[in-house]
Amino acid sequence: MKSKIVYAGLIVLCSLGFSLGYADEDNLSSENLVSVEFKIVCAGAGQTDCRKLAKRINQEELYVTMDAFLSTKDIVSAKAREESGEIDFQFNKEGSQKFNEITSKNAGRRMAVFVDGNLLATPKIYDPVISGKITISSGLTKEEAQALVGRINKTITLNTATALSSSK
Repeated sequence: MKSKIVYAGLIVLCSLGFSLGYADEDNLSSENLVSVEFKIVCAGAGQTDCRKLAKRINQEELYVTMDAFLSTKDIVSAKAREESGEIDFQFNKEGSQKFNEITSKNAGRRMAVFVDGNLLATPKIYDPVISGKITISSGLTKEEAQALVGRINKTITLNTATALSSSK
């Protein structure tokens, strides 16, 4: 399956083949919140701040940064496209700024998108993304993408409500 990210001059293709298996987005509690993380794929084993992924992608060993540069808290919304398994992400102001900074510094490299610790996609960064919006296609079916988006948006809602109640 082909995976791509397309937005504001950023066009990426990569191959992945797995299913996240999110079938029941209505059964969301604090125990099954979704975690989304964006990391940079490292050049190789020599970098101290990188770790090797247990799973090979197309027979390639991948190393990713230990720390995520974006996470679920940086996402304002996610939307599944009706015609495919693609997912649109909209980042908040801080997330948009971080994404612009990271994509500006890492043009030509790949990033890794993880959902609940599972690798979703490894798109290549071609240009800086200044809009704060991206589209990722990861080989998920329309139904899987819709279920995942449901969980992401419910997590965002729960996190927002928790933050608002703790700030009172």
